[in-house]
Amino acid sequence: ALLLCRACLGKFYYVTDRDPGAKQKVESGEFDSTVGDRAASAKTYREVVLYDPDQVYPEYVVLYDRLDGGKTVKANDAPFHLELPVYWVNVHRNPIADPFSVHYTVRKKIKDLIQRLASGTCSGSKPVVLDVLRGEDSELWNRYVGFKAGLHQRLRSMGETRCLPPNELDGRPESGHALTSKLLEDEVDAEEAAGIENMDVALNELLLWHGTDAESATAIAESGFQSAKAGTVKHMFQRISQGHRRRFGEGAYFAEDLAKSIGYAPESSTGVRYVLLCRTVCGHIWYTEKSSDSDADQDAKRSLKHSVLANPDGKGPREYVLFEDTQIYPEYIVQLSVNGDFTATEEEDAPTNQIIVQ
Repeated sequence: ALLLCRACLGKFYYVTDRDPGAKQKVESGEFDSTVGDRAASAKTYREVVLYDPDQVYPEYVVLYDRLDGGKTVKANDAPFHLELPVYWVNVHRNPIADPFSVHYTVRKKIKDLIQRLASGTCSGSKPVVLDVLRGEDSELWNRYVGFKAGLHQRLRSMGETRCLPPNELDGRPESGHALTSKLLEDEVDAEEAAGIENMDVALNELLLWHGTDAESATAIAESGFQSAKAGTVKHMFQRISQGHRRRFGEGAYFAEDLAKSIGYAPESSTGVRYVLLCRTVCGHIWYTEKSSDSDADQDAKRSLKHSVLANPDGKGPREYVLFEDTQIYPEYIVQLSVNGDFTATEEEDAPTNQIIVQ
C-alpha cells in the first residue's frame, strides 16, 4: 500500500548531498522542511523530508501489486476499511496501543445531515435535531471491530461472502431496504459522518435508532450496552416494561423508523428526547412477520443467526433485535424536540426499542 498525501513544505532547505544536520536547520526556525535532490547529484530520487506531522495530510490509500514479466492481476473488489472512521478526530491514533474515550459536539454540516436522516426516517411528525454528540471510544470500537472480524472469518470458513440483506428476506428484493441505508445512498456529505462507503454491507452493517433517556444514553455511550444493563438501563427497562412480555425475545432493540424509537424516549423536563444513532452488525438475520414472537431470539440462535428482524404482520414498523453488545457501536447521542404523540402503547406488548435484560 502507498499513501498519497498533501504536504505543506513552507520554506525548504535544498540540498543535493547527504546532510545529517538538515533537521537542525529546520528546528532552528530557519527552514520548514528539507528537499534532498539526489536526482540532480546521483541520478536517483528527489526526497522531501517533513519533521512536523501537522504538515502532512494522508488523503489517499493506494493498494497496488507489482507486475513482473507480463503478469496480470484481477482488481480487488472487496471493500477496504480504515482501522478507524476517517472523519474521527482520533483517526490518527492506534486504538489498541493508544486508548481514548471522548465525546465531541459535531459540526453544523454533520448536524444538518443527521437532521435530514431523522426527518427522512420518521413516519410521524418530523423532529427537530437540537444537538448531536459523536462518541469516539477505542475500547468499544475495538470490541465492535473484533466482532466484525470474527464474523468475516466465520463466513469464509463456510464458503460464504455475504449475509442476506433485509430486502431479500421477505421474497420481495425490490423493496424492504433499510430506511437509513437508502437515505444515506443519496447523501453527498454522508462520508463525513457514517456513509455507505464506511459500512460493511456484506455483514449487514446498518445505522439504526435506539430510544432511551438522557442518563441511559450517556451510560450506553460511555460503557456500551452490556455494561449499561447492570445499571441505569436495567432499572429503566424494569420501570417501563413491568407486566409486559418480551415481544420478540431477549436482546437490544433498534428501529429504522425513528418514530418507533422516539416512542421509547421519554421527554425530559425541558422537552428534550434522547435517541442513539448506532452502528450495528446484524449479520445473518432471522426474519419474522408474526405480530408477537417471544421465542424469536431462540429460534434465531438455533439457526445460527445473529439478529432478528421483526416485521409485525408484514406491515411494520420493523424492529431489529441484536444479541451481543459487541454487535453495536453507539456512535451518536441525538437530542430531539418532537411535536405529536409518540408514546408506545400497551397493544405493542413490550417496549420493543429497549434493552431486554438477560
